[in-house]
Amino acid sequence: MLRIILSVLIVFCFTFSTYSQSKKEKKAIKTWGIKSITEMVTEPVNGKDATRKDSYSTFDKNGNTTYSEEYKKDGSLKHKETNKYDSKGNKLEEVIFDDASNNLEKNYKRTYKYDTEENKIEESEFDENSKLIKKIQYAYNSTGEKVSEAEFNGLGKVIKKTVYAYDSKGLKAVKKEYDANDKVISTRTYLYEF
Repeated sequence: MLRIILSVLIVFCFTFSTYSQSKKEKKAIKTWGIKSITEMVTEPVNGKDATRKDSYSTFDKNGNTTYSEEYKKDGSLKHKETNKYDSKGNKLEEVIFDDASNNLEKNYKRTYKYDTEENKIEESEFDENSKLIKKIQYAYNSTGEKVSEAEFNGLGKVIKKTVYAYDSKGLKAVKKEYDANDKVISTRTYLYEF
């Protein structure tokens, strides 16, 4: 039991640390008014150092990444992403291109909608021809806790549903996943030790 608790704490600390680092970088980008970052890599190739562009990113005045590219070692484009945000910093749209050799799902677009409390209420994914692939709708309780999400295919048919329950402290207590026929796929319970 102690081993499980330690594992959970390590994962939590790592996740928190990673998230804090991201916030810190975003704050620095905003504070310093950084418009773009180019990452160059120097590696030995055939006994000589060779320098190449590894990535390139641009940012808006709030430090949000608006455009990013990643390159392969041969200099060709591996990944490209564009993002749009609302005035509150919520991501409204992302368009992704991945080289086909890395990902079968090479081009797609995602759009996002939020409620007045800035909770994400809908996420839609489209293929390269702007055809809807899937949509996820989220619902929240009065305290802002996510209570359910429903995933639909491009034709509007439910693929999967997830329902969340919380304890009296507002901590997630149960997560149940259901298939398209409302059959329980899995139930996760969360136990906290204080």
